[in-house]
Amino acid sequence: EAQQGDRLQAGTAYLAPGGQQMMVEGRGANRTLRVFEDQSERISYKPSVDITFASAAKAYHGDVLAIVLTGMGADGRDGARMLKKAGATIWAQDEKSCVVYGMPQAIVNAGLANEILSLDDVAGYMRRELGCG
Repeated sequence: EAQQGDRLQAGTAYLAPGGQQMMVEGRGANRTLRVFEDQSERISYKPSVDITFASAAKAYHGDVLAIVLTGMGADGRDGARMLKKAGATIWAQDEKSCVVYGMPQAIVNAGLANEILSLDDVAGYMRRELGCG
């Protein structure tokens, strides 16, 4: 679970704490995470991947692989649109392997998915994309 000020490290997954937002800040090797409570009533998802994706688009431009897995609603679509505009690669989980197809479906329906993958295929695609075998 991410904490305020965590410095991003290769090979590490960071999960936004429940009820809080997570953003990527900084440039180059000095990228850190900002974790904060969002009092805004206009954003109903906390955490919201839209916020994280938007900050990643700003920090990394197109050098992002975003993967949207099972989840409710359309959270992630607007942030994915920002990432895509910056040149990022977006993958969405396929309907068959989802528990809830809401978030991936929003990505697919918006035409943002470079790949639509079964959950069982995600790891293999990641290894190929990252040059790990």
